[in-house]
Order: sequence, then structure tokens, then C-alpha cells
Amino acid sequence: MKKEQLLNEIQDMLQRDEALELDMQLSDIDEWDSLAIISMISLYDELFGVIVKTNELKNCQSVNDLINLVADKIED
Repeated sequence: MKKEQLLNEIQDMLQRDEALELDMQLSDIDEWDSLAIISMISLYDELFGVIVKTNELKNCQSVNDLINLVADKIED
């Protein structure tokens, strides 16, 4: 999976109509909430077989931080 594809998967998971950008701050995304964190854990498990801990996601500040959590599983 490429970075752009993962970005689209995250956008779909958030049910967001507007495009996500890598440099967007999660605090500026209305859809980013506790339910989104749980959904991200499920998404990473489904796509990559990786279990990301809640604390790791809570420490993320940008969309790029989310992608970096699975950087070793995606293509450039």
C-alpha cells in the first residue's frame, strides 16, 4: 500500500468529505475523536495486521504522525 492510499483509507474511515493533507493537525479535524482512535486501531489491524496502542495514537499530532506509525508497512 502506498502512502496516498493509506491517506484515502483514513479519510474514508473518518467519513470525511474534504481531503486530508499530511501536515494537517489532528486537533483541527472535527472528525478526530475517541471513536476515531478506536477505528484507527481497527483499520491498522485490518490493513497491516498491526496492533497500535491507544497511547501511540493519542500522542499523534498530525496526519503524518498517523502514517508514520506504520511507515515500515507502506511504500513511498
